Amino acid sequence: MALIVLAFGGCGQGEESSKPGAGSPTMAVRPTIHAPVVEVKVGEVPVSVEVTGQVTALYQATLASRIQGTINELLVREGSPVRKGQTLLVLDNRDLQAELARMVAELDNADAQRKRMEDLYQKDAVSKQELENATRAFRVAEAGRKAVLAQLSYTVVKAPFDGVITEKKVEVGELASPGQPLLRMEDPTRLRLEAMVAEGDVGLVTVGASIPVVIDALGPEPLQGMVSQILPAGDPQTHTFTMKVELPKQPKVKSGMFGRLRLERGVSRTLMVPKAALIERGELAGLFVVEQDQVARLRWVKLGRPLEHGIEVLSGVTAGERIIADATKGEDGALVQDVTAAALPTLRAE
Repeated sequence: MALIVLAFGGCGQGEESSKPGAGSPTMAVRPTIHAPVVEVKVGEVPVSVEVTGQVTALYQATLASRIQGTINELLVREGSPVRKGQTLLVLDNRDLQAELARMVAELDNADAQRKRMEDLYQKDAVSKQELENATRAFRVAEAGRKAVLAQLSYTVVKAPFDGVITEKKVEVGELASPGQPLLRMEDPTRLRLEAMVAEGDVGLVTVGASIPVVIDALGPEPLQGMVSQILPAGDPQTHTFTMKVELPKQPKVKSGMFGRLRLERGVSRTLMVPKAALIERGELAGLFVVEQDQVARLRWVKLGRPLEHGIEVLSGVTAGERIIADATKGEDGALVQDVTAAALPTLRAE
């Protein structure tokens, strides 16, 4: 029995020792990727501040009535182009026409009386005082006629400059009162951006300086504006100053549009990475960092401003660390074979 037990025990040990891989730990094989590798570098980028403003017309006017009267004719509507001196609106002037006829009759009588007194004065038939009274009566009648003519001119509203009608506030048949706004017009070819600039940024520009202005409705391409005026008095509540920037002629720019002007504050040093090195998953952004053992590790980072030659990184990596330049080739935990040198041209020795 002892011999049988020993025989079975010997056979069991031989089988276990003959199993493949026995006595050696299992080694996982890492995948290898070939990708260009770059260093995270510190670069100088401009520091700027954006100020939002509104586009307004350089020349704009609200046309109001100077007298009371019913609107007889309305010759324009919103969007109508007008020329300087063009008749836009006519008020009822029948009462003034009757008043003018009466004043003309009085003027004729006064003129006839003055001439008769001059003739009698030459004949020593009247005194000098009577002649002067007749002359003053004539001048009063003449002044009355001119006053009525002025009132008549107020019944016709004309355009003060070339432009376009932007708003019509009345209709034919309505009664216009003195001071009541009737029409609004502006010159669409002369526009400017008015923005409120913080007191700490007012000194960044001067009158006459060129400044880029982005009109949101036209896209990201900026227009080159010119600072025409900075009001000397600021708002004591908000501590801001009104800056007016004249815009170049652009048919697509309309008054009322929003725009942004950029004020340069200087330069700052910050970390920059290529845009292609970023991998985005929802609201997260990451980089494949190549560590000293040549293994790629996905690391989440905090991004800053988009720059001309890359993206600003606020945290997550440090200067000098190596990252995969093309995030589409990255894989977390893979060995990285740097192919940056292979992409460079080969130099031949002469």
